[in-house]
Amino acid sequence: MKILWQAHEGNLSGANIALLEYIDALKNEHKFHVILPHEGNMLLELRKRNVSVCVVYQYGWTLLIPKWKIGKWIKVLIRSFIALKQVSRIIKKENIDFIFTNTLVPFVASISAKLTRKPHIWWIHEFGDEDFGFHIGFGNSKRGFKWMQRSSKLIICNSEAVSKKFRNLMPTSNIQRLYQPISWNMRNLKEKEKKGKYLMFGQIAPSKGHMEVLAALAAIKKEGKINYLPLHIVGPCDNRNYLIKLNQFIYQNDLKDWVTINSGFFNKVEVIPFFEVLIVASKSEAFGRVIVEANKAGLKVIVNNKGGSPELVNESNGLLYNNQYELESILAGNKSLPVGEIRLNYDEDRELEKLRPWLMRLQNGK
Repeated sequence: MKILWQAHEGNLSGANIALLEYIDALKNEHKFHVILPHEGNMLLELRKRNVSVCVVYQYGWTLLIPKWKIGKWIKVLIRSFIALKQVSRIIKKENIDFIFTNTLVPFVASISAKLTRKPHIWWIHEFGDEDFGFHIGFGNSKRGFKWMQRSSKLIICNSEAVSKKFRNLMPTSNIQRLYQPISWNMRNLKEKEKKGKYLMFGQIAPSKGHMEVLAALAAIKKEGKINYLPLHIVGPCDNRNYLIKLNQFIYQNDLKDWVTINSGFFNKVEVIPFFEVLIVASKSEAFGRVIVEANKAGLKVIVNNKGGSPELVNESNGLLYNNQYELESILAGNKSLPVGEIRLNYDEDRELEKLRPWLMRLQNGK
């Protein structure tokens, strides 16, 4: 089968990394053609894999435009019409069997699938409300969800939390949960010398829970429960005000010796293995890719039970916490992390086996 996969952007976002992981895992069974909305490092990764790819610059279904901006509305409609023509042409030219859309941002491929009568599948990676903030359906989320139910034969979510949320949003849809494969370069990881104990890795944004962790550290230090508790926060940040807020809190609570923040894009292989424990404080994590990567690199995890894919945490690989006070107790050493060999909480091969019959049924028109 040949699959057209529409990416939501042209760079290596978490959802696009998931797209690449699936392509790597399924390359012996399916051929892929990927369309991107702009050029970026995603293009390079696809070419490394010899995956056919093209850029369609006209994605315009996600913009929220004030009603009085008639000129912009006309521009978006024209761009979207051009995109539909281009994608429909690709579907016919490449003899595509299935159309996949990566995240719920771009609607172009789903409409083209409807026009060409090809089965369409949404792949949903987000959980938190901020991840639905792309003004889908021209700013009307109900309209967007209604279209998703009408246009798609299957919606695949990548965690229990995401699946539950979308079943509530779209009760008549065929919604399934499938954990994505995670590839990880394990070469020489065991030889890495640890540089620190606690790590928060990934996007530095308000939804990721940094303030709660810093508040826990401040409380521990104030009460004199422990002399030194180093935390390293590493990842990209496009919210300067939030970064300032974090640094102000660190300064005001005398945590300068305890906390280091390095903002920017970092290669996970060059960061994660150097630490002992990963903290995932986010209330809006999806699959929890970073949890699995940390476990595969030998790190234990401390995970917020309200998000962060808590179902991935078991008695061998980490601890869950429900509030700041429980987090304080863990960081202060009152509750110990599990010892011994780490055991992952899902089997990648078994997950991929679920996809095959789903696609087969859709291909047979069921």
